[in-house]
Amino acid sequence: MASLFITGTDTNIGKTTVSRALLQLLENHNISIAPYKPIACGNDDDKLIEPNNTNYSFEEHKDILILRSSCKGLLPHQKINSYSFTGFSIPVFSALGKIHCIHIDNLNRDLAHLEHHYKNVIVEGTHGWLTPINAEYTFADWIKLTEMSVLLVVGIQAGCVNKTLLTLNAIKQQNIKIVGWVANRINPGVRYYPELIELLKQKIDAPLLGELPYIGRPEKRELFNYIQNPEPLLQYFSQST
Repeated sequence: MASLFITGTDTNIGKTTVSRALLQLLENHNISIAPYKPIACGNDDDKLIEPNNTNYSFEEHKDILILRSSCKGLLPHQKINSYSFTGFSIPVFSALGKIHCIHIDNLNRDLAHLEHHYKNVIVEGTHGWLTPINAEYTFADWIKLTEMSVLLVVGIQAGCVNKTLLTLNAIKQQNIKIVGWVANRINPGVRYYPELIELLKQKIDAPLLGELPYIGRPEKRELFNYIQNPEPLLQYFSQST
């Protein structure tokens, strides 16, 4: 079995969109795969509510709906998401110890359940690489603990080279393997796109797996064809068979 963690150079750079493309690709190659979004944050900081079984709904989170619809088998929300929040800034409050409900043991349990039943898992992170999970752990700490490898999503926009290199350095400092990276053109008006891609290819010591153009309503689209270099990904998951 194998799990692959999807991280990004920033928040709102298309991790869910790229995860959809990867899930579709792997299913098309008859690889058993499930999505997992450990912590889902919304965009409403006016509702910083600590969740329990009665004060939020799994069904309302956009990212989870997209991940569910990206697989042929419709997995229950509760199986592919451990925590959902309406607030965007939940990681800040969790790191300060003002939200006490997020436990690493629950993330480990839910990931192990998916690995047991589906063998392979695409795990989508929250915000960026060093985003806090709670006062003790960041996502980077958890990835090191679970021994997952990483795929980096680069949102192509102004400043993306700097953010990419900073993220790569942080990943390498923990000796975590990078399977590859995907370029996601989140700004259709960005200038010198080919030159940015060429520079990133020179700087990133991992294969470019694909380039996603700026796409309207990607949650409704078939995206797997944008992963033009799937071999490193397929090899990574085939080693688990």
